[in-house]
Amino acid sequence: MSRRQQVLSSYRSLLRATRIAFEGDHRVFTAARQQVRQGYEAGRTELRANPKHYEEVDKRLEHASGVALLLRSNIVQGELQSGNLSKKNMAMMDPGQSSVQSEDGGVYKLRIHKYTELGDNEAVKGGKTNLSGTSKKIRWSN
Repeated sequence: MSRRQQVLSSYRSLLRATRIAFEGDHRVFTAARQQVRQGYEAGRTELRANPKHYEEVDKRLEHASGVALLLRSNIVQGELQSGNLSKKNMAMMDPGQSSVQSEDGGVYKLRIHKYTELGDNEAVKGGKTNLSGTSKKIRWSN
């Protein structure tokens, strides 16, 4: 696969990940897609200035892959429900939805999708996570 195809593939993957993670939240969805576009435009501008920076492109592709995986598997959005839900109403919620009660008594409906990484604390403590299935570390940059 050529570098151009890799970049386009990672761009599409990030856009799909934002759609999965932020579905139903138009404001955050739009902001996330805008952030992705700006990042790729900045990369394109830098690459045009110095076309031999293949190592930088590889680093950015790896970063984009990690961000897409993180968005798909670890972002769960919650929506504050108006009024308190009874246990009966909570039981009638869709199977893909969960709810949690906050300290102030509000009930949040969580949107857990098929890509959400579910696990127990023991797996996390032992360092066994499904996040890419490798020991590759995701570096956060400002």
